[in-house]
Amino acid sequence: MASSDRPQSLVVNLALAAAVFAAGLLVLEGGARVLAPPRKPQPVAEYIWDWQEKWDGDFYTVRSDSLGWPPWDEFNREGLRDRAHAEQPPQGVSRLAVLGDSVTFGDGLKPDETWTRGLEAALDEAGPGVEVMNVALLGWSTRQQRLAWERIARRYRPSHALLAVCLNDVPELQNNLSRPHPLLARLFRASALVRRVVGAEGREIASVEELFAAPEPERVRAGWERFFAEVRELRASVAQDGAAFGLVVFPFRFQLEPGAPPPRAQQRLLAFCAGEGIACHDLLPDLAPLGPKAFHDYDHPSVEGARLVARSLAASAVVPQPLAVRAILARRGFGGGGAPFATESPWDRRRASPGVGTRRAAAAVEARALALRLDAGAVEEQRAALWALRRVGPGASAALPELRTALRHREEVVRAETARALGALGAAARPAVDELFAQFDDPRVAPRWAAARALHAIGLRAPDDVVALARALGHADPFVRAFAAFVLGGFGPAAAPAVPQLIAALAHPEGFDRAGAATVLSRVGPAAAPAVPALAAGLTAESPDRRWKAARALGRLGEVAASAAPALERALGDADPRVRSNAARALGRLGPAARAAAAGLQRATGDAEEEVRQAAREALAQLSR
Repeated sequence: MASSDRPQSLVVNLALAAAVFAAGLLVLEGGARVLAPPRKPQPVAEYIWDWQEKWDGDFYTVRSDSLGWPPWDEFNREGLRDRAHAEQPPQGVSRLAVLGDSVTFGDGLKPDETWTRGLEAALDEAGPGVEVMNVALLGWSTRQQRLAWERIARRYRPSHALLAVCLNDVPELQNNLSRPHPLLARLFRASALVRRVVGAEGREIASVEELFAAPEPERVRAGWERFFAEVRELRASVAQDGAAFGLVVFPFRFQLEPGAPPPRAQQRLLAFCAGEGIACHDLLPDLAPLGPKAFHDYDHPSVEGARLVARSLAASAVVPQPLAVRAILARRGFGGGGAPFATESPWDRRRASPGVGTRRAAAAVEARALALRLDAGAVEEQRAALWALRRVGPGASAALPELRTALRHREEVVRAETARALGALGAAARPAVDELFAQFDDPRVAPRWAAARALHAIGLRAPDDVVALARALGHADPFVRAFAAFVLGGFGPAAAPAVPQLIAALAHPEGFDRAGAATVLSRVGPAAAPAVPALAAGLTAESPDRRWKAARALGRLGEVAASAAPALERALGDADPRVRSNAARALGRLGPAARAAAAGLQRATGDAEEEVRQAAREALAQLSR
């Protein structure tokens, strides 16, 4: 054979070999299909999330621009269902970061009904000194909770971390982390031969009930190993940050129903924690007396269940404990004959007294006696007295002189807790308003934030308050700025003296948030006309939020914002539908000066978004009157 024929022969041989191989695969595929039983993929329970399907990756958060004001904002700036927390840890306070999923998030409950809020309240009933952070979102499993510690919670330097385990965490980890490469997964679905070779039909855990099976299936064993590996990695990350680590286990509702299986999953977890030296609390015995009423669905606590969880954990070893103020007060003779200070305030304890006047007088006497402890040398005694005064509430107004003095205390923790006690007085603390505003100059965050919350509780309505709030708009602390803007928004036209500072505040990135300067200016009315150029400039800001909020504010100002009509007409072509709809509404409110924008509004009636089309139609109707 000529040498030139050899490559051609090699190609022919390779082609024949490939054809034979392909034919063999076809024969094997055919045989596998004949021999394979009918495929009936087991349905996976809806509470076991597919991470790629739900959020296209291993982690997600909720977007929020909240700075803590309004105080009822459901999500903080981290996108977590919690109030705002300062990154700077407060002095004398243990900060507990609770890592969890929808059970900790409080799915089906109001924010104040969640067990984390209840836990903080239950701890505060025993004394001050524990702050609880709710670091949880729907669908997070142990992998996401570790990432949340590393990407979010770590910045706040918690002293303690508590991992709230829901039993579906184990199947979620198994099902998501055992998944093969996408190409192999497609082949698995298409080929009976690949399914036979890979043998992965039983890889997924279909429901939490499988965790209680005996003998334990291989997929469950693998799921536990993945879960334990994640817990070990999280604990190492927490320890690296110098924080204590604990774990709490939530049951599923079926475990509280008649005929429930033995708690093998809890036993497995408790044995793991004992072997690893991890503090662990099993909630199954605590919730058992409530039975199924402890839940409002398959695994989310009811209001009653959340309260019981909070009380149980407050008395457990997995959370930090507050200052033992009752013992401190008892040593000083408070709480009735040396007994520990009662759960109720002095006012409540005397509700059997003959009359309201008698109860008020008795509360005032005890408050005055407590106030004398504010001059004591020990900070613990001062904190105990402040805690007790805060629980007395408005009846503690007799202690106002000492409280005003205590705002200048050398210790941060005393200054912050004094502000909390003044806030509990409500309107009775009005004489201390100037001292509380002075707390905004405190170099530490905790006294500043406590002062802002106290001022809000007291209620600010005087003209002098507008001046002080206007100064606070320029504060370096975004929380203080947001507080000032939020409160000024309640003044309406009376906030007019703050217009120059409000215009300056628009330069802050937070100046357009829901409690921000743009909102306040829109409520001031005609006196806010000098702000129109700055608001119009906001229509071209990089942030879509700033643009649509600027358009909304201009519309609320009405005819005094007439000079912004051309800028608003250009905003009808913005890429964001919120900007377009708010620009259309604003033009409708500007009066005759906006009639030149009628052509642009007419084009907007053909917008791709119904909200924009409707806003444009309404604006045209307003301009034609």
